[in-house]
Amino acid sequence: MYRVIAYDEPTDKAGYVIHDPVVGLAASEGKLTISSSQTNTLSLTLNQANKLFGKVRPMHTHVEVYDSDNSELLFRGRALKPEREMKSNGQFIQTYDFENIDSYLIDSVQRYIEIANATPEEFLKKLIEEHNSQVPEYKQFTVRKVTVTNKKDNTLRKVDYQTTKDAIKKLLIDSIGGSIIVEYKDNKNYIDYLKSPGKSHSMEAPLKIAENMQSAKVAIDPSKVITRLIPLGAQIETQKPDEKNDDSSDDGTKLSGTMKAVNGDWGPAIKFAAKCMKTSVSDAEVSTIKDVIKHESNGSETIVNNWDSNAAAGTPSMGLLQFIEPTFKKYCLEGYTNIKVGFHQLLAMFNDSNWKSDVHTGGWGPTGSKRYDKLPVDVIPSGGGWSSPFPDNGHKQFASYQLFGVHSGGEFRQNGFHDGLDFGTAIYPGSKVYMPHGCKITRIGWNADVKWFIVGHSDDGYNIVLQEAFGSKSDIYVKVGQYVKTGQVVGIRNQDHLHVGVTKKDFDYAFAHSFTNNGTWIDPEPLIFNTKSKSKKALEFKPTDSPLANQTLDIQAGVDMFNKAKDAHLEYAMGYRRADILTNQKHADCSSFVSYFIELAIHETDRTLYNTETLHGFLKNHGYLLHYEGDSKTLPAMQTGDVIIMGKKGQSAGAAGHTAVMKDADTVLECSTGWSGGYPDGADVFEHGKSSNPTLANWFSYDANNWSGEWYWYLYRFSGNIPEQESGDQKGGTIKSGVRYTIAPVNDGKDYLDIPEFQKEFGIINGVVTWDNIKDPAQLLTKGKAWIKAQKASTNTFTVSAIELNEYERFKVYDRYLFINPYVADQQLLTVISKEIDLNKPHKSTMTFGDKTTRLTDYQNDFKKVSKDVESLKSTVSTIGGDVSSMRGGTSSTELATISEQLGTVDVPQLKKDYEGTQKDIEDSKTRLNSAETVLKTIKEDDETTKQTLAEYQQTIADLDERLKKIEGGNANGTGV
Repeated sequence: MYRVIAYDEPTDKAGYVIHDPVVGLAASEGKLTISSSQTNTLSLTLNQANKLFGKVRPMHTHVEVYDSDNSELLFRGRALKPEREMKSNGQFIQTYDFENIDSYLIDSVQRYIEIANATPEEFLKKLIEEHNSQVPEYKQFTVRKVTVTNKKDNTLRKVDYQTTKDAIKKLLIDSIGGSIIVEYKDNKNYIDYLKSPGKSHSMEAPLKIAENMQSAKVAIDPSKVITRLIPLGAQIETQKPDEKNDDSSDDGTKLSGTMKAVNGDWGPAIKFAAKCMKTSVSDAEVSTIKDVIKHESNGSETIVNNWDSNAAAGTPSMGLLQFIEPTFKKYCLEGYTNIKVGFHQLLAMFNDSNWKSDVHTGGWGPTGSKRYDKLPVDVIPSGGGWSSPFPDNGHKQFASYQLFGVHSGGEFRQNGFHDGLDFGTAIYPGSKVYMPHGCKITRIGWNADVKWFIVGHSDDGYNIVLQEAFGSKSDIYVKVGQYVKTGQVVGIRNQDHLHVGVTKKDFDYAFAHSFTNNGTWIDPEPLIFNTKSKSKKALEFKPTDSPLANQTLDIQAGVDMFNKAKDAHLEYAMGYRRADILTNQKHADCSSFVSYFIELAIHETDRTLYNTETLHGFLKNHGYLLHYEGDSKTLPAMQTGDVIIMGKKGQSAGAAGHTAVMKDADTVLECSTGWSGGYPDGADVFEHGKSSNPTLANWFSYDANNWSGEWYWYLYRFSGNIPEQESGDQKGGTIKSGVRYTIAPVNDGKDYLDIPEFQKEFGIINGVVTWDNIKDPAQLLTKGKAWIKAQKASTNTFTVSAIELNEYERFKVYDRYLFINPYVADQQLLTVISKEIDLNKPHKSTMTFGDKTTRLTDYQNDFKKVSKDVESLKSTVSTIGGDVSSMRGGTSSTELATISEQLGTVDVPQLKKDYEGTQKDIEDSKTRLNSAETVLKTIKEDDETTKQTLAEYQQTIADLDERLKKIEGGNANGTGV
């Protein structure tokens, strides 16, 4: 039995009973749902006689549900909007829904904050502290117990205007697991964050079919099996390098830059001051201003002229541009009023509306009006120009192996590519390491390859990496979150060199591509020393002309070649004539066509023509990653620039292989024979798209299904940016919001992991699992392998009703109970994940065990048992069916005893038990007969339910039989598969 108490306000100390059958009060209907994955809810339907009828105020009225037997509080919650109804008999009723007190957590919004180096408990307390500051006392929580831990407690968590409940779910539960449990106790709300809530009842009497549980339903869904896992990480956000904006933030309203001379050069500060004052300044004008500075002060910010007429008048000129005090006060800006700060004088100079004509050598003075009272932009402390990390040494010649890019002496590196600039102690002595560019420190870490490292992000979009110089963390003087300026000391070098890397890519993405020469990394030398790059890239072309340097695939260059080949009536030819594709486009084969197409698209000047065997290596060395390999005969969603290679590596030379390239997401280009429109009337280059004959899909299907020998193919995808696409399944080609980190860089170019034992059972079934917070491919690979280890082949849910269980009330959500049912599963501990309690008819309540997920071995064992158990199950159902039919025609105590024996010791006719309990154990035959008749009446009333249950059993048998036949290699009718 259950008792419900209502409170008009959540702060009321005394309530009133609205449901308690023991004292004759009952709601018309009531259902309490307790769930491990959803907010607990209560639905109450009341008539006019109930005390709560017409009094419910949404969000104010609260109710509590108690188990009458032990006074345990099962639910406390607040009312939502009521529904009103008039029955056909004229009776008015109202239905109310109540939600559990954890819904208080949606009443607060977490302001934007970044929290680092916090344990899960500390982070939860931060969220609850903010929640409590926004809500009244009765909605506040106390964090009581936290057992969830995180191996990476230094995770940076960003909260961005979410409700507290959403923030907890996204940043804690969905990220590192665990369960949130709330409890109302002693007039207070408590919140627990538990790794594994509930208790295991393995030593208690198990739930066993035909003993203490009448039945169990199980649903097996092998459609959720994954046999080829594609682990995906966080989304990649890219920024194209823009070396012209070294000193400005991305949006132009919050600027950062150098405010002092860099190695004696005021040029960067002049440019930054002009940007701050929203005026343009040419290189010639910068040169003129520098000449004025040299003439007036020789670069000194504090020098005072005490000998001219201004000095005689008591207002000596002073500082960088030799302003006199009254003039400086007229043009200076609020907050920049120190005449002896050079940058303040530069701002005052640009605040003269006539500065372009007023600034000249041989004496200058402002004549125009004042442009601004306050600086028109926000200047933030990061930023600054570029400077050497060892400024006392000037700019010296680097050894070739220390330079960025590909140079002699650097062959020991993968691909011969160096992603930064090395400052060795021999050429650049000194222990203090100065920051080469102003930035905010975003990461300090350690890696087995680079040891201790520092990463800073500047407001103009650069990630600056300092590594391989620091022997320990104590050698690093800055902290994460700290702003540092150009030339500020950030640590001590005690190793043989400092490596400086510069990129505008996300650091984790860039680090994973440390040896990939595709424009991810930028040459630091021209930035630091304002010189031209000495880098010799693996692709021999000017960096400024390179689409790879800008992360872009110039697909149109290849398409133009394709059109020239069509105009030239290209004839398919292997052997030496295939090289004609490079000159007059008269001849080519499939691989020479694709080779030249890609070389044009990436502006590669080395005109090597590859075959289907060597093309793999060329693509991997020029910005492509292996996206797929296998024997699928269905083409996945394609992307501009994708390269298809057909034929297994090692077996695809000559006519045994084929290759083609994607013009866009819907169109493939190839050089081949056999299609209409070929040479000599047309050309042996073809375009298969949406409206062509064949279409792209039909073209691929034809090759796949008519391949001579073993069908196997590879798909390579460009890792940089591609042109925007207006059609196809891949909308937009640039690597930005839709592209995620993969394991390809650390998995031999493959972005997937095969699960051979699953593939034997189910074939190849691709599936994606995403970890939104992981950017490191190596960490992503580890996650993927761990997921496979715990791979779950199917989802089973076991549902039973209250009438089928002894002591239904003792089962608690989150607790685990031993479950034995030889027909549907192995012996196992299953968790109660939800209960639906009918307050008026407890025997109609239901309970769900599980959302239990089984491994592949469980799945296979399940079917092994079917062959042994299916006949037994058929027999049991047949016997029960016969007995029920007998009971419909008239029954006896003997027959009832037979049913009880078949189904176990459970008292099946629950209503009989209730009835007998009220009759003071009358033993005369008349009372026993009346009791039997009552049971029979109940069974007759449930006749349709019984029929349906029998039909379900029969259908289950048929389904299991059919599945068993298929697994054993045949159909139900005995024929082969």
